[in-house]
Amino acid sequence: MLVVGVIALILVLHIVFVLIGTNQSNSIVSTDANWAGHLAAWFKGMFTTSSSRWNAVLDYGLATIVYLVIGRLLTGLVERV
Repeated sequence: MLVVGVIALILVLHIVFVLIGTNQSNSIVSTDANWAGHLAAWFKGMFTTSSSRWNAVLDYGLATIVYLVIGRLLTGLVERV
C-alpha cells in the first residue's frame, strides 16, 4: 500500500497544482506533472469538458481512485496468502 500511496500522492499533488494554477516552469511542479502524466497515461483525455482544469481533475482523479482500489485489492490478496 505504500507504493500505491506514493502514486496517489503524486496524482493528487498534480490535481492541486492544476487547480491553484501553479507555475509550470517550477522544477517541483514540472517533475510532478511529468510523473503524474506517466502514471495517468491511460486516463488522460477520458473526459472532455469546457475547462482544462476540470479535465485534469476528472482524468487524474479517476486514475487516483483506480490505483487506490487496485492497490487495496492486491493488498488484500497478499494478506490472505
